[in-house]
Amino acid sequence: MKNFRLINIYIIKNFLIRFLQIIGGFSLLIFFINLIDDVEKVQGMNVSILNIATMAFLQIPDFLNDVVPSLVLIAALISFFLLSSKSEITIVRMSGFSLWQICYPIALSSVFLGLFWVMIFGPISIQMTKKFNALEGKYIRNEMRQAVAPKNGIWLKQSNEEKPEEEIIIRAEKVYKNNLELENVTIWFFNANNQFYKKIDAKEMFLKGGIWLLQEITLNDKNTINKKLKQLTIPTTLEKDFIIEKVVNDFENVKLFSIFELPRLIKDLQSAGFSSTKFKVYFHSLLIKPFLFLAMTLMACYFGLNHVRNQNSVLMIFLGISSGLILYIISSIINALGSSGLISIFASTWTITSICLAIGTLLIYHKENL
Repeated sequence: MKNFRLINIYIIKNFLIRFLQIIGGFSLLIFFINLIDDVEKVQGMNVSILNIATMAFLQIPDFLNDVVPSLVLIAALISFFLLSSKSEITIVRMSGFSLWQICYPIALSSVFLGLFWVMIFGPISIQMTKKFNALEGKYIRNEMRQAVAPKNGIWLKQSNEEKPEEEIIIRAEKVYKNNLELENVTIWFFNANNQFYKKIDAKEMFLKGGIWLLQEITLNDKNTINKKLKQLTIPTTLEKDFIIEKVVNDFENVKLFSIFELPRLIKDLQSAGFSSTKFKVYFHSLLIKPFLFLAMTLMACYFGLNHVRNQNSVLMIFLGISSGLILYIISSIINALGSSGLISIFASTWTITSICLAIGTLLIYHKENL
């Protein structure tokens, strides 16, 4: 029993060291790629090298989150391969250990690693990404506040409170969420027959107690062309929380919400009448991450545990890494389909992980019975 515990500790230590080495090497690579990219972005700007390096560093966790299942697979593959190359696996098996018992410590470690990644590393990663966005806004986009600026703008629709049978369409290039300030706004007025009859352009627009307050306005209608106004108000029934939830639902990056924040956000979006599909898919993808890590280690056990004299051992390692890459691509595609609502949430998240777990289990069972 004591020997069993010591062997398990040795295998776990070996796996965690390999994982940290791979994470460290990959992080260093990401840092220098981001550093070069950020240097190009700030050319001609008065930005210190320290701030550029800080931005490059803050981007690392976001990249790691996307590829960490593959890194777990590679770490487990290398661990099993090195143990095999030193004939340590052969000695352990001669002591009465099965493949399942050899795989068990790394599999268990990967599950706890997945829990750590989702519950601890995830929130830290989000804070670092938000800090990067703030620095990027300050030094590259010259913005001091948090803004959302999608390529096609932000669109809102409301009834014309002065003429209830009419509709108003609002488009803003940018919105600052803190005080709900819309920038570079265009407003179209449509009559009861859905015919356009008036257009207003405003540099800024604020929501204040049931009215839109517009500033620096250009008005165009059938009687007026390019009339300049300092200020104008438009009545509205839209509420601040509703608009912010719409902005979050349509344009916010789902990765900026932790597993602890997502349930309440999903509930709020549903209460406001918005679709929360992409947030549900991301929430379930976080829930399954420990199981995905487990599936990766099971597959690594099959591809990595080969006798040192086996001429196909390097090929098996290559096939293992290729399998992980293929699964990552397939998983990304299926998640995207789930987020768009083309397939169910369960199918886009739990199905691929369940298949990976089943394949890994069958492969080890096959290898054990050779």
